[in-house]
Amino acid sequence: MWLSTEELAARLKIPAKTLAVWASTGRGPRYARIGRYRRYRLSDLLAWEQEQLDKSGRPDLDASAGRVQDSRRRPPTTEDRSHHRDQ
Repeated sequence: MWLSTEELAARLKIPAKTLAVWASTGRGPRYARIGRYRRYRLSDLLAWEQEQLDKSGRPDLDASAGRVQDSRRRPPTTEDRSHHRDQ
């Protein structure tokens, strides 16, 4: 089953323009170009939705320290801070 840009935008509750921006920057769900139209295969969309859920879901458990660690952000290191000063 294939979804149009408008159908996908309605499903995700986002503007169709956002999908165009994602496509031009290589983000968003995988699509096929059929003529001049982008079409999204439902199976690809479902896989992409699961990836988004996995990325934004529960933080990773750091088993060695026995504590929860958020993999999305990390505090800046001394190396990070010195790099910014050099610029």
